[in-house]
Amino acid sequence: MDKRDDKGKFTTGHTGLRKAGIPNKVTTEVKQRIERVLEILDESLESDLQALSPKEKVQLWMDLQEFIRPKLQRSQTDITSKGEQINKITFEVISVMEPKPQDKKIQ
Repeated sequence: MDKRDDKGKFTTGHTGLRKAGIPNKVTTEVKQRIERVLEILDESLESDLQALSPKEKVQLWMDLQEFIRPKLQRSQTDITSKGEQINKITFEVISVMEPKPQDKKIQ
């Protein structure tokens, strides 16, 4: 009994050979290849991050923030007064990581 009509489409009640939820072969193969690429990248990721320039590290930090913290609504604020100009703004990056046990001071 053929499950397809003369145009090659499945007839009513026949949806195909795979059961629902089973991915096709191509999808499985692609996912396996991507997993292998990620494994290779994981091996060199730490050294690659250390090799970034300070500017690249700050850019990466800003880009990754979007995935873990909600974006604040952007607003424009005039912080000058009486025609004064701001010539320099300095940001200090402070690590919020817990100190390693050898870094903790005993009091």
